Amino acid sequence: MAGADQRGTAQVRDVPLSRPGQVSSAVSSAVEAPAASPISGASSTSRTAAGQVARTVAEARHSAPSPVTTGDDLVIEGDNLDALRALLPTHRGAVRVVYIDPPYNTGNAHTYRDSFRTSASSSASSSDACPTEPASAGGPDPCCGPTHASAPSADPASGGARSPYRDHAAWLDFMRPRLELARALMREDGVLFLHIDDREQAFAQILGHEVFGEENSLGTLIHQRAKGGGQAKFVIRGHDYIHAWARSLDAAGPLVTEKKPPARYEVIDGRRMLVEDDVLRVSFGTYVRGRERRLMYEDIEAVRGPAKLAEIDRRLASGELALRPWGEPDPDTGERRHAVVRLTPAEQATSKLYSILRVMGSQGRSDLEELGLGGIFGYPKPVELVRTLIEAVTWHDPSAVVLDFFAGSGTTAQAVMEANARDGGARRFVLVQRAEPIASRLRAGRGTDTGRGTASAAAVPSASEAAPAFTTISEFCAERVRRAAERWECSRSVRYLRAEDLASGG
Repeated sequence: MAGADQRGTAQVRDVPLSRPGQVSSAVSSAVEAPAASPISGASSTSRTAAGQVARTVAEARHSAPSPVTTGDDLVIEGDNLDALRALLPTHRGAVRVVYIDPPYNTGNAHTYRDSFRTSASSSASSSDACPTEPASAGGPDPCCGPTHASAPSADPASGGARSPYRDHAAWLDFMRPRLELARALMREDGVLFLHIDDREQAFAQILGHEVFGEENSLGTLIHQRAKGGGQAKFVIRGHDYIHAWARSLDAAGPLVTEKKPPARYEVIDGRRMLVEDDVLRVSFGTYVRGRERRLMYEDIEAVRGPAKLAEIDRRLASGELALRPWGEPDPDTGERRHAVVRLTPAEQATSKLYSILRVMGSQGRSDLEELGLGGIFGYPKPVELVRTLIEAVTWHDPSAVVLDFFAGSGTTAQAVMEANARDGGARRFVLVQRAEPIASRLRAGRGTDTGRGTASAAAVPSASEAAPAFTTISEFCAERVRRAAERWECSRSVRYLRAEDLASGG
């Protein structure tokens, strides 16, 4: 893998990964020199695991060494830092949506190195430790705050206990170069969603502001994933956070979603249309109980004048508006009056995305069970949630490229397929997942990985529900993509590659 590291370094030395004045030179050094990465201590383990190619990936990879393009659906096995570097020649400035659900710094039932904590005995030279000296003459890395450069590994005030800020600093050191590379791969109108829990959300937001610029923040969404329950000591946490940034706020549009009820849809002349019957009112802003606020077509001239009537007539002639009988017939004439309704093609009928997304975490398990893959991942992200985020950015750009470099079980690929099935789009996905071993107790069906903690005995699947045995998460991810493609009749072929395949041009 040393060769791969050298290739990756050569490819990014001229990449403008840092925003001037916001990211220290230490970060550029970290991106250009993989050996200095705070996770380099785990590299040998991950690379050994990556050498054990998943069966599904191996069977699908016998294909020709044609160059990778932005028109490919890709499932890449390997370290995401290596993969992101290798994608620069083909995907720089091409990715419209990045969705990542990075490790939450909590520990995990899988052998994936999900915790970036440092021990009180760790030295500054340890690959897992946040340096105790400034990384360059420019001063400490700003991502770590005041503790990065000067804080001791143990806090005297706590009786020698480890400073919690060092845990955050190590996690941020892990995340920073990946976010920098992701930004380089994004289009000017691209958007990145970072899904995170309460422990790291504040630190992640500050890091994202430094990488993308606070002025490019789109805000924070709340993912409500549970309803009550639990044995929390203080408060039941039933939500996560999704921070969102645009590469350039001026280029990015609003995050949108389909208008929901009470919006009414009808099929008119074979086309699904949003029908709005409250677009013309007697007076706006005034609601009197028991009085019809809609302005009937027959009353337009008397209430709003001849000019308004002429405008409505023009819009009726163009097909933008239509007339619908309204109310009871006049008792004297037997004629009915007409409401003015606005007709909008369903694919254009959007409203801005609300900041709270209610999609229960249990739906993620159901998504896998429907593919015959239940019983391994206890809390994968729900497809509906990720699809909503993807569609929020690509509603009017259904051929966009979507990147997820913490792919896990492969939810993002399925979300892209479902989005395409809904609107006939041609979005492409790029997934990156290391060959992280799945814990043997999970393969044996003795527990279900919660995705963010230890295996849960309460969620043990029955023998009939247990998924086939998988050695690694990347193997599971590849198989899920294959099954989802079959279910959604995705006619395009998916390319399964190693990160080193990308680096070598294959």
